[in-house]
Amino acid sequence: MPWIFGPAFPGHPKTVEMRELKNLDVESRAKAFKARADAFFIKQVDHLQSPSLWVPFPLAVMTCIGIEMVGSYKFGDAPNDRNDHFKKTVEDIDVGFSTEQLTPKGDKKKLSCFIYQGFRNSLAHGYYGQWVFITHDEKKARTFRYSAARNLVVLNVYWFYGQFKKTYNRYFSDLLAGTDSKHDPLKTFNETLEKKFELWLR
Repeated sequence: MPWIFGPAFPGHPKTVEMRELKNLDVESRAKAFKARADAFFIKQVDHLQSPSLWVPFPLAVMTCIGIEMVGSYKFGDAPNDRNDHFKKTVEDIDVGFSTEQLTPKGDKKKLSCFIYQGFRNSLAHGYYGQWVFITHDEKKARTFRYSAARNLVVLNVYWFYGQFKKTYNRYFSDLLAGTDSKHDPLKTFNETLEKKFELWLR
């Protein structure tokens, strides 16, 4: 039984097996990864947007996973901050996340750090928002807002996922337009893919 990387993509009419990765050129790897992410992430997570399902917390968790994915392939790992790619991607979603505000601990941090440290981490490890609270109600937050009274962020999770998808689409549009594997966006993409799928690229 073959180990599957992802579905077929233009120029490759069959399912992509893991063992094929090392023989694909970088541009084909990018196409294969886009097909994989579309099928195994976007098309599945999109179902969580339905109001009839009412699953804002799972949607919040999956949005953070998507940000982690795009960020790692777009920016790689910074030498002194392995989580920097997550925060940069959050700032790509909305420039407002680059502003600094007081945290509940009394120090100043960018709102992208609120999303990483007080939301992404606490969701993954404890399934709760520490510095960030989510809502679906546009009267409470159409997008996101910072509460100076409590030093917390209120985030509309449905807006957040929608904005993430725009960032996702922009990234893959740029990636698939790349033609030189020695320069970004293909360079960092391929370096990241080779780290994550090292077992299959030996």
